[in-house]
Amino acid sequence: MRDSNIATNSGPGQIDAKKIKDLAEQWGKLPPRDREASMRELTRDMPQRYREVIQEYFRKLSVQDSNK
Repeated sequence: MRDSNIATNSGPGQIDAKKIKDLAEQWGKLPPRDREASMRELTRDMPQRYREVIQEYFRKLSVQDSNK
């Protein structure tokens, strides 16, 4: 279980804020297949714990958008 190891903090620690903002604004309008592809692209190089936080964020965005 790779995620059970002690973190080495060896990742670049950089994000593309514009990419995240653009994706967040369009998230609720995407078909489910496109959402999944975007999520994989957005989180592909992140440790699992960060992926989970971001996925939860976008799930909440989807719910909020569908309630409007």
